Amino acid sequence: MPFVTEWSTTDRRNLVVFAPNVLKVFKRYRQRFNWQLEGGGILLGRRRGEHLEVLFATEPSDKDRRSVNSFVREADGHAEIAHKAWQCSEKQIDYLGEWHTHPQQVPTPSTVDRHEWGKLIHERPVLTTILVVVVGTTAIYAELINGIQNKTLLPLSNTNCQN
Repeated sequence: MPFVTEWSTTDRRNLVVFAPNVLKVFKRYRQRFNWQLEGGGILLGRRRGEHLEVLFATEPSDKDRRSVNSFVREADGHAEIAHKAWQCSEKQIDYLGEWHTHPQQVPTPSTVDRHEWGKLIHERPVLTTILVVVVGTTAIYAELINGIQNKTLLPLSNTNCQN
């Protein structure tokens, strides 16, 4: 269950694959001590039909607002990285979603998280599925939100036992 590469919905219709460098970013910002600030960023990669290949995770910037119990991502910095990746990949690498940390071993999304994710899905110019990830100290919570049907898909679960 911890930091694994492959995740899928329980019906196995949607597969999400995290590149190893993405998992390294998640691990770097885990809140293992009570003084560590929440971190977060955006997820970039390729859409392959119903499947997502997460290739990059931006890291917190100086402009983001961070505290022990909250993370507010500012567009500055993250948007530029996303735009550059999109251009350099000939429009193949796109925004896939958001990630942030929680100071819990096994994280669960807060009411604030769910509210913000709802706003994100409605701000998208095209109603697509987005990936949301909450990184805990020993595990990850991952979920796909379907913008077309405006509903949450089943949470993702890991499909292998890699650490």
